[in-house]
Amino acid sequence: MMYKTKKILLVAILVCVDMTLSQVWASSSSQASSDCCSGCSQSQNLWQPHAFSISMSREILLEKSAWTIEYDTEGWFGTFGVGFDYIKSLDANTNCEPKKCCTSMGSIPFWSADQSNQMTIGDNSGLYDLDAYQMGLGPVTTNGTVRLDPTTYQMGGDFLLYAGEYRTEYGFFFKLNAPVGMTCVYPRISHAGDLVPQPYLSGELEAGEEIDPLYLTIKEAFAGGNSAGDLVAMNYGTIVFKKTSEMKLGDLAATIGYNFYADETKHIGAGAHFTAPTGNKANPVYVLDPIFGRNGHWAVGFEIMGHWRVWESEQCARYVELWFDGIADHLFRSEQSRSFDLKANGLGSKYLLLANYANNTYQNEITNAVNVITLPITSVFNIEGNAAAMVDVHWDRWSLGLGYEAWGRTCEKLSIACPCPLAIDLNNYAILGRQNVVNGLCQPTATIGKSEDVATVATDTIVDATNPKNRLPSDAYKAINIDGQRAHAAYTNKVFGQIAYTCTYIDCKPYVAISGGAEFSMKKNSAVSFWNIGAQGGVAF
Repeated sequence: MMYKTKKILLVAILVCVDMTLSQVWASSSSQASSDCCSGCSQSQNLWQPHAFSISMSREILLEKSAWTIEYDTEGWFGTFGVGFDYIKSLDANTNCEPKKCCTSMGSIPFWSADQSNQMTIGDNSGLYDLDAYQMGLGPVTTNGTVRLDPTTYQMGGDFLLYAGEYRTEYGFFFKLNAPVGMTCVYPRISHAGDLVPQPYLSGELEAGEEIDPLYLTIKEAFAGGNSAGDLVAMNYGTIVFKKTSEMKLGDLAATIGYNFYADETKHIGAGAHFTAPTGNKANPVYVLDPIFGRNGHWAVGFEIMGHWRVWESEQCARYVELWFDGIADHLFRSEQSRSFDLKANGLGSKYLLLANYANNTYQNEITNAVNVITLPITSVFNIEGNAAAMVDVHWDRWSLGLGYEAWGRTCEKLSIACPCPLAIDLNNYAILGRQNVVNGLCQPTATIGKSEDVATVATDTIVDATNPKNRLPSDAYKAINIDGQRAHAAYTNKVFGQIAYTCTYIDCKPYVAISGGAEFSMKKNSAVSFWNIGAQGGVAF
């Protein structure tokens, strides 16, 4: 009777997970972007890394000690341990070859022609990636470059509890992960060249007044915060000079499952995996804002794990085991804020200057587009998967483990959070390019690197800004490039190892260990490569 009850409960758990995922995927697909995205990310404010909280290699290293006790016990068994890790990005920015910079964090927020982590800055001729005029440096006649060489690290401790009903028989198991730590991002923005800021002429930022440049360097310009004349401060999409960090509990994960095969040398178990978003969400004020966790996503999926003792000496103190643990999760809808480019104006257009023409009259307000088109959104990932396999060699009280881990995530699906009218009517704003507000003209076709010089009368491309049809569409889906801000599909490969010492003469088999690994991104993939060192410790029961 008890066996039948367990089977019914296990089937109910798995069916519930399957039905939940099917319904969520169907609903998310109908509301969000559906096209696949891959390759290099450009002009994106947000970077979502492989979260510290999702590491099957670390979980194997922590949970395997539950099977080090050689005798069976009546009732429940398990292990409790903590794994500490320091994870740092590999420097993929130095000597970045043109069009081969996908794995460079510095290339993600930029839109350079060669897809690198460096942009050229100059005038509005179209010869440069960025017209300095749009960033508060005035109508410059010189040029320069701006470069991003970010480094990032994650560090923390992962507390793991595994408990199973029987060590050598089928039965239920429960696993809980509680990672606590921090993520830090240091943008390392720098500039070079002979770029000399110039004052804005009368009418460019304020009627009848010449205005000094807001910033002395492009580095200061990306940090934002200054205002002058009618130009208000840039409050979103900024790149600050200092390190930014976030410390959180993120994310709390649990697995409820069933070991459907187990004996003295092996076991296989599967169960429902749940994750609660106890980490932080990215702040749209900053580019590459640090995230510890999964950026506010609840997750549901399944986990499968097992081990097999493939060889054992007669003394039973020397043996070789194979281990496997893997999960596949659906990341539920997370509400965030995201900055977008304009659909008709290309990459980097979030920094173009706009003028406010509410009620068809200039409202004495000029702003970078990012202040207007940073909007509430919903984000969904259909699948994130993580799996690890390891060979673990035990020799008396010592053990050596060598393994491989794979991580991947499908393309993000984005939609605007509210289908109702936005708080700001986008049709109030006209794209200026370099046009003078005194003349009431705008250039809807301007890009961040190319626009026409100031005109006094309308032309085919320089038009009347007081006419609503010449301004941004009110419909956000027509005005902004939703797909351009989606996190692309990402996947990495990792090799890892561990050396451990176990006190086999103590009943609870306490152990200590050190570990290390390297995680590598693949080509044409916006994931970033990392290396890590760590330490583990725990007891079995």
